[in-house]
Amino acid sequence: MGKVMTSGGAVGKQSLIFAAIAAAAIAGATVFPIGSEARAETGAWAESAHAKARLVSAVAATGARRVQLGLEISLEPGWKTYWRAPGEGGMPPRFDWSGSANLANVDIAWPAPKAFEIGGLESVGYADHVILPLDVGLANTGEPLALRLSLQYAVCREICMLVEAKLSLDLPGPAQQTSESLTNAAAIAQFQARVPRPGAELGWRIAGTTRKTVGEGADRREVIVIDVANAGSPFGAPAMLFESPGLRFGKSMLRPAPDGAQARFVAAMRGAATAPGGGDLLLTLIDGDRAGTFTVRMEPSAR
Repeated sequence: MGKVMTSGGAVGKQSLIFAAIAAAAIAGATVFPIGSEARAETGAWAESAHAKARLVSAVAATGARRVQLGLEISLEPGWKTYWRAPGEGGMPPRFDWSGSANLANVDIAWPAPKAFEIGGLESVGYADHVILPLDVGLANTGEPLALRLSLQYAVCREICMLVEAKLSLDLPGPAQQTSESLTNAAAIAQFQARVPRPGAELGWRIAGTTRKTVGEGADRREVIVIDVANAGSPFGAPAMLFESPGLRFGKSMLRPAPDGAQARFVAAMRGAATAPGGGDLLLTLIDGDRAGTFTVRMEPSAR
């Protein structure tokens, strides 16, 4: 098969610096599979100093054109890993599926993350335990799938470490579901339910988008202002995450309306996309157990 590679998001200069520092910090560290021989539906753990990862399957065989799998990451208490857009610091996971057999493509779903701070930088990711649902397309339905993943992901507490793990999972051709695959399916479904939905399904809509240049001289910076109208349940403690290629965003600040029917989010931004032109902006609004997404056009900046 051809080389199938996916990345959690664009990696800017900060991420490259982070990766170099992290790689140097863990030079000589070993990542290896542990435990007994894994069943077909559950891959072996690849363990590092503070985290471990494996592939799990919701099915016991490849009887459909697409199969539901998951990438499971378990972290020691206090340690965190990054979302596809890591925030001000850190780096997103990187996926290389080269070496897999009968694999056409992989679509990765991202459960709603949490914000956290490390080294004074606002970051976004997961603590304790997460499963990233994987919607896997097969080149040939019903034939065995040999999945091979070379995974790079960062784990952080007071310090950050870059982990490299080699993961594998083999599914046979037609076979019956097993108790193991049903257990995996339930676990994957729990995290699939946390994947953000289109914001309109929650009664949310973008009421306004403004890009501004503020300040003068050394204090000059660009900010993005997003107004969200809410026709559903009142907002509790909403938070907004921003994504756009080549762009990094600072911590978003909430400016709620008194009645909770509308919220305003303001965030500083920097990077190549802060040039005069606009671009697409992916927004993720998280409010408790609710999470919704929007894609909007970012207009050129205005004074």
